[in-house]
Amino acid sequence: MLKRLQFSMATLFMLVLIAEPFLAQRPRRDYRNLEKVVLDELKATRTPGAVVAVVGGDRVIYAKGFGISNVETGAPVTPDMLFRVGSITKMLTATVLVSLSEEGRITLDTPVGDAVKGLGPRLSRLTAHQLLSHSAGIIDYAHTCCAQDESALATEVRAYKDADYFFTEPGRIFSYSNPSYNIAGYIIQELCGKLYADAMDQ
Repeated sequence: MLKRLQFSMATLFMLVLIAEPFLAQRPRRDYRNLEKVVLDELKATRTPGAVVAVVGGDRVIYAKGFGISNVETGAPVTPDMLFRVGSITKMLTATVLVSLSEEGRITLDTPVGDAVKGLGPRLSRLTAHQLLSHSAGIIDYAHTCCAQDESALATEVRAYKDADYFFTEPGRIFSYSNPSYNIAGYIIQELCGKLYADAMDQ
């Protein structure tokens, strides 16, 4: 259900981005159809609440909260409420890493250890393509909480041990893996010579 919800909300988010140039051509924006889609999606996925924003250029031109933020108190969702973004960042991480490959800073089908240091020997032999396509043979887990300081990503990825993280040979099967994207984020950080968040902002 969670992956379906993340996919549904990510799809809705992308549709809003795609639709915005067409919406911008209209003198008066009417978001009633969008709001109906959001409400229908929340009902279909049994999601308590969400925030939808439409961005035009460098400004938010529409933002609205839908549903509730707390099922016990019934507190409404507000447009400025913070949400855990979860796996939506994966498509952005992949976009940046592929962009870096287009700039010639990494090759997607060669060992990532050729471009970055600090990984274990077996991790170094993985390719960016395997990491991004969830075919690296790496286990999956997601922290419920973790360090938030600026060195946290590098510290975590450098602590990955080859013996602990592989459950099969790379390239054999598709298997969803959050640590694969932690490694991809670390690669971006190393290639750009700046923190992951700063590299993503750029």
